[in-house]
Amino acid sequence: MELVGRSRWFALAMPVALAAVASLMRPAPPGVEAAVRPPERACAAGAWTPALEAGTAWYRLDPMLDATGTLSARRLTAGHGATRWSVVLSAESFASGPVGGRLVVGDDDGRRTRLRLLDTGRACWVSLGTGEDVVRSAVLAPDGSALYEHRVDRATRRDLGVWRRPLSDRGARSVRVLPGLAPDASYGPTFSTQLQLAADGRLIVSACGERACRTRVLDPATGAVAPVDGTGPVAGLAGRHLIVLEPCEGLPCPVDAVDLASGAVTRLDEADGPVLAVPDASGMVVLAHDGGLVVVRLAAAGGTEVPGGAGLEPVAVGSTADSGAEAPPGRVAVAPGGRVTDPSAFRFLDPAALQLTIGEVLP
Repeated sequence: MELVGRSRWFALAMPVALAAVASLMRPAPPGVEAAVRPPERACAAGAWTPALEAGTAWYRLDPMLDATGTLSARRLTAGHGATRWSVVLSAESFASGPVGGRLVVGDDDGRRTRLRLLDTGRACWVSLGTGEDVVRSAVLAPDGSALYEHRVDRATRRDLGVWRRPLSDRGARSVRVLPGLAPDASYGPTFSTQLQLAADGRLIVSACGERACRTRVLDPATGAVAPVDGTGPVAGLAGRHLIVLEPCEGLPCPVDAVDLASGAVTRLDEADGPVLAVPDASGMVVLAHDGGLVVVRLAAAGGTEVPGGAGLEPVAVGSTADSGAEAPPGRVAVAPGGRVTDPSAFRFLDPAALQLTIGEVLP
């Protein structure tokens, strides 16, 4: 069962849970109320194709609370360079990406989930349809050809698995690519399921309960599934290794590399903030440690501190992230507190060169 709005925080996911609490309690950044709404228009018929155009796109989600302090809606602020827009979504909503300048946006009105793409380059929407099941989150394939959705039953919140919605053939039906996970008392009730796509198209599905996470890595090309259970939150794929945090009671938390073929576990380092595997074949991991940024190479012992990285943390990627920025190949976005607030706040890290550059701000 996918739980929503639980008040109990779980020791295993302290790095994730603390970030989530901070996001809910944090006031909206200056200027969020003054942001301009995106044009309420659809992208021109026939103009959208899965051959996506790259651009400096970014987004953030901010909570909107009512007079009682209850989450009543979420404000999505998105931009392309320095140009930005804002739109109010329902309380049960999400955004992910950007991929090729496009964000996946989902919001649920209690009866149906509406799925759209926000094209930040052209400031228009692509409608992807609605569904009676609740789509808790979704991610766009790197080539824009499909959407991967995590669904739960509207009445019972039973896990319905992960579905692939083709976008290159708009008449094709969605197909379930992974079944839902059955409840398991040894893990506790599932409170979060994250989808994350590697650069090579492999899909990571990580369901975390109150004691540990269950992860499956799907290769869509072959249908092969590699399970990894009993870890903490997942930080991504580095070649054949799944990068995970250990189940821990606080920070710092050990970071491990799990060999998907053999199951062998290698301790990489420890982190006191976000961790992110570089989404390429370099075998590098970026983590927050001692108030700075550290790059760890799987093929070498120990990590290397990034000059000028004080106060910066990796920006999370995946379907449950509350902000994001599109990074060039081989680079990762980093920001104060690991959260994108506007285009002037985040940087791009080249882990191989240990260099930070400002994100390009387009007119």
